[in-house]
Amino acid sequence: MDYEFPKNFDIIIVGTGVIESILSAAASRVGKKVLQIDKNDYYGGQWASFNLDAFTKIGNISGAEKNPDETSQNQDMLSFGNQMFNIENFKIEWHIPDKLTPISSEDKNEKGSDVELDSSEDWCQENLLKEARKFNLDLSPKLQYARGKFVDLLISSNVARYSEYRSVSRILIWYNGQLEAVPCSRSDVFSNTKVTVVEKRILMKLLTSLNEAEEEVKQYENKTFKDFLSDKGLTPNLIHYVLYAISMSSDETPCYQGVENAKRFLNSIGRFGKTPFLFSMYGSGEITQAFCRLSAVFGGTFALSQPLSGFITSDDKFKSLVVGTQHIEADYLVMGIEKAPEKFVNSIKKEYISRGVFITDRSIMKSEKEHLTLLFYPPEKNKSTVTLIEMGSLTGTCPKKLFVVHLISKQNTSPEEDFKHVIENLFVFHNQKESLEVDQKPVVLWSSYFSLSDTSNCNLRVGVPENVFLCPGPDLDLDYDMSVDKAKEIFRQIYPDLEFLPRAPDPEEIIIEGEDNTQE
Repeated sequence: MDYEFPKNFDIIIVGTGVIESILSAAASRVGKKVLQIDKNDYYGGQWASFNLDAFTKIGNISGAEKNPDETSQNQDMLSFGNQMFNIENFKIEWHIPDKLTPISSEDKNEKGSDVELDSSEDWCQENLLKEARKFNLDLSPKLQYARGKFVDLLISSNVARYSEYRSVSRILIWYNGQLEAVPCSRSDVFSNTKVTVVEKRILMKLLTSLNEAEEEVKQYENKTFKDFLSDKGLTPNLIHYVLYAISMSSDETPCYQGVENAKRFLNSIGRFGKTPFLFSMYGSGEITQAFCRLSAVFGGTFALSQPLSGFITSDDKFKSLVVGTQHIEADYLVMGIEKAPEKFVNSIKKEYISRGVFITDRSIMKSEKEHLTLLFYPPEKNKSTVTLIEMGSLTGTCPKKLFVVHLISKQNTSPEEDFKHVIENLFVFHNQKESLEVDQKPVVLWSSYFSLSDTSNCNLRVGVPENVFLCPGPDLDLDYDMSVDKAKEIFRQIYPDLEFLPRAPDPEEIIIEGEDNTQE
């Protein structure tokens, strides 16, 4: 390490996950001296995006960073990292050949000299890897509600200027063995041929009344949202749409939670597009970098690829960070849960998120134009709800004529088993094509499965020094709202009298000391 850090900071943040990066921006924005540091050579941690080549090499992207010699000499030093909250069950599989069979002279003459990669038959591992840098594959893909807490924070803090967004162009649901479009506006409702005229009137009446249903909801304190919808006279058809798609709930979701979920969906419609959702261009990994940029603008210090030996505690308080041979002091230490020493996290209950990432040759539902698609696949038997996000080249996440598909679910058994029923209904693998009727189904060229720890509902203050704060990792929520709430909670515990992420001025609003500002 050639660079010598200053010896003192107000706050040190280890890791570059979403919550850590929001906190970095918030502290730097109010004038605190911030050091954000990581052993990784990329931003985002378990929220990061990778190109195809880098993604195939992930394995376990975090682990204990022990330095046995130094730890034995200093009993007060704790090593970063643990084996509890790594990425697990990581698997990658190619479903296309290594190389293509050479094309005969006769075929070349028929196809012309420039052979475009149009179908799954044209792809092999070799030419897909040539396009590796055009992929941005998310570990934790998210969408943003147009009127959610996260978008409100992007706008109020002016962080929005550091990133680009696309609107989700269609929302689908699996119903009666096929894909159906979810109506997202009055015109959608009335143009939907799967809903009868009577059902349309019932649905519109319900959707317009939810914002004023507070008193009515109190009567369903111990009942489910499904009970509420049934008592409203909704048909099984409408209940399916409202419960699983608009509310993104399950049969067991309490009534008050289901109503809040539905209001969150409905209130976001029409702000930035036809659907309630936005997506960060070039992958969700861009989100962490946007907040890091704001932190850097206001003086935050950033250092990746650093030799983090550990940190020193004294009298059950954080004292200093050990980077190589240098000791750096600060009033507070913040870190992602995967960076925490074993002793801080060994009593935390483990739950998991199942993840799948596919590269396919076409969309799950044929269309004349490319869509950014969100699909809800309702729970079946012992399976949880599966959320599917399909991205094309217009999102900056893959090359033209290909799609990236993300599958997300609460883990019940293993990622492959949790998604098996969805995959059988929606996709076909390249080596199955000859034996199946698959003309309309997307062909999977490449697949990956893995498990992420879900610590969003854990108490991360037990057994942790009073000036050390742990940030949970990715959660199952479609948006970052839970991350925003957690960042605010930690910020207020550290700086209770300061404003959380006030608006950053635009460049033209900044007044340089000594300038003559009397004229426009």
